[in-house]
Amino acid sequence: MTALSEEGLAELATLVTDDMHFRDPFNDLRGRADFAHCLRDMLTQLGELRIEVTHVGVLRAPATSADHAPRYALRWTFSGQIKALGNRAWGVTGFSEVQLAADGRVCEHLDYWDAAQGLYELLPGVGRLIGWLRRRFAVRGVVQH
Repeated sequence: MTALSEEGLAELATLVTDDMHFRDPFNDLRGRADFAHCLRDMLTQLGELRIEVTHVGVLRAPATSADHAPRYALRWTFSGQIKALGNRAWGVTGFSEVQLAADGRVCEHLDYWDAAQGLYELLPGVGRLIGWLRRRFAVRGVVQH
């Protein structure tokens, strides 16, 4: 598991291209400067940040695809404390799709995780509504985990 810090984020920013594309459930941005700003903002919003990459795989395009750029899938667990909620512990598991440029730096990083279950359910009022919606639309007759 890796703890995230200001120094570590500065190093991460050097591993991306100037025009990199980053997307997660809250952001869709381009460029190293905006990516670095996003990471710094994350540090101000969340404490005790940790990320653990548990699986890595290569995504292969079908032979008929015009896009043969190397892409990788990473399964990870992200955890920390939400400062705005009194340092409430929080964690989520998700996937990233990462594409590398010819020089080996990241040119695209797309994150996929369930913001409703991972974060919104922690919010007062909204969490209750999302929990109700989840129960309302869940398959009946089976045990939900």
